[in-house]
Amino acid sequence: MNLVLFDFDKTIVNRDTGAAYMKFMLCRNPLRLFMCCLALPVCVPFLLHSKTKYIGFSILLWLATFGMSLRQAIRLRRAFIRRYLNEPSTIIFKDALQHLQLLTSNNHKVVVVSGASEWMVKAIFAHASLPKVDFVCSEEVRLFGGMISKFHCYASNKVKRLRELYNLEIYDSIIGYSDSSVDIPILSLCNRRYIINPKPRCLKKLSTSFDSAIEVLHWEE
Repeated sequence: MNLVLFDFDKTIVNRDTGAAYMKFMLCRNPLRLFMCCLALPVCVPFLLHSKTKYIGFSILLWLATFGMSLRQAIRLRRAFIRRYLNEPSTIIFKDALQHLQLLTSNNHKVVVVSGASEWMVKAIFAHASLPKVDFVCSEEVRLFGGMISKFHCYASNKVKRLRELYNLEIYDSIIGYSDSSVDIPILSLCNRRYIINPKPRCLKKLSTSFDSAIEVLHWEE
């Protein structure tokens, strides 16, 4: 059995799902948007570094959700998923779907490893009737009346969580799909690496890191 690791944003779906959720939450409430704008000078330095990115995101997420009941937060999550999937700009790559279907039908262990929050990735898979897979994603938790990032599944954190949940030694081969050089740590675990629609700078970093031992796939929207 092979272990297949799939990034989500811009690998399975063509957009940044977390950013779309924040835009949805803030644009519906001018006061929350204003508060987030005021907080940007504090948040931006954290957002610029992978190890502290979750702090900046947590501040913005907390401002976007503070004061909401759990029931209201869940209702808004459902509304976001419906809108997100119905927007013409949201596209699930047909090639990604074909690869997922083929891999799962061949009984490989397929895991979506994403910086997006687990609830949104699972909801999109369910609503879009995508194949059954495992999920290793970012986690949110409630704190002082709002939501923050409990665990940010990003960069080297992806490797940390994977090793906690899976025995990587039992698989014949590990295969990785990603669009980003941020995933170099997790791609380093892989025997085969597929890079989806990479930008030139990203491709250069990946080629340097793996001595060109990558395969570039161009998936159309």
